[in-house]
Amino acid sequence: MAILKGIWSKPVCCLSFLFLLFSGCKNDDENFAGNNALDRLNWSERNYQVLNQLIGDYGIGGKYHSTEETPYIVLDWDQTCAFLDVEEALLRYQLTNFRFKLSKEQFSTLLKDEINGISQLPEDFHFITLKDINTDLIEEYAFLYDHYIGPEKNMTLQELKATPQYQDFLAKLPFLYDGYCETNSIGSEYAYPWVLFLLAGHTIDEVKTMAKEAISFELGNGLYKQEWTSPSHLTTHSGSVSYSFKAGLRVLPEMQNLIETFTQHGIEVFIVSASYKPVVETFAASGNFGYQVPAENVIAMELAVTADGVILPEYKPGWVETVRQGKVEAINRIIKQQLGKTLDPLFAAGDSDGDYEMLTGFPGMKLVLIWNRLKGGDIGKLCQQAVDEMKIETPAYILQGRNENIGMAIPSSSTILLGKTEARLLP
Repeated sequence: MAILKGIWSKPVCCLSFLFLLFSGCKNDDENFAGNNALDRLNWSERNYQVLNQLIGDYGIGGKYHSTEETPYIVLDWDQTCAFLDVEEALLRYQLTNFRFKLSKEQFSTLLKDEINGISQLPEDFHFITLKDINTDLIEEYAFLYDHYIGPEKNMTLQELKATPQYQDFLAKLPFLYDGYCETNSIGSEYAYPWVLFLLAGHTIDEVKTMAKEAISFELGNGLYKQEWTSPSHLTTHSGSVSYSFKAGLRVLPEMQNLIETFTQHGIEVFIVSASYKPVVETFAASGNFGYQVPAENVIAMELAVTADGVILPEYKPGWVETVRQGKVEAINRIIKQQLGKTLDPLFAAGDSDGDYEMLTGFPGMKLVLIWNRLKGGDIGKLCQQAVDEMKIETPAYILQGRNENIGMAIPSSSTILLGKTEARLLP
């Protein structure tokens, strides 16, 4: 992947240089109202034209630009501003380096044998009971804690990783997280905050440091499907399981440039994410990974902290969970009420069902960008609408494709899934 990075980084730099060179020849009004605000990069031709028209119309100097109130846009983060999921990448990094500070008692309280009346995972998760997998995880965490974290610790990380208890824990904890997400009546509304509780015991600065390490590691990692499997020789209550995932992370130059361009044209950018706020802040911050979003413009999940700044395994009291309708509520609460903006978001971007309400819940929104992941469900309905509007002059929805094998956009609305070679427009 180092070769690919080298190949693609030069055109991005050249395009940026040409933009600066030619923009210097224009006066301010022409620059702001021009039809080529964005770098060309790998936007589909249709999307490139529509996005530039929006920026030209509503940016400084544009015919619809508001001089009384700064217009703004809202962007999902994972799989939208960056390729793949930073929160899941952090979980895997935390597991592979066993960076936990939960006491044994705190860890055990996170595992409920019944959640919303559900005591068993679905068929895809072997109908394992929560009680059985919880018992395994609690016993294994106690063993790992005693040997690596506690006052009597006597193992190095390398020695810890060689134990069957670690290998089973490594597979079962994210397996359970996936199980929560895919189980009716549990779902992401429960799972997304739950996985953040595993960071308890750290300070926010420690989480930011770990997040930066995890992001750097995954940006240099290959893009491939990986599987962690329980050791078959270890006798456990829930048996052997396998956890499959897509390794790696990638920045998206198109979104980096889009954020920069909207900002330069007097349109404020907000991130609205279902990941943990300090983690997204780390990825999005100027000077870290090529994005330029101020921390105060990141709206995301938050946890309770102690008076001395230690994270608790509890959600922040009174704060909304920023998934699905929670994203709309967060925008209304932070941007409209606290910041006093009366306008709806001008533009939004997302990729999944978790963004659906944010992409459809504001009647004043002018345009929505969807990253095409060839999904059904609610987001699939919007993808179909984007396809239906492909020949409309002013669409409400546009669809952008990518090649998951290299983690980059392609100049099409179709997408090539990881491990595939054929680009498809819809599932």
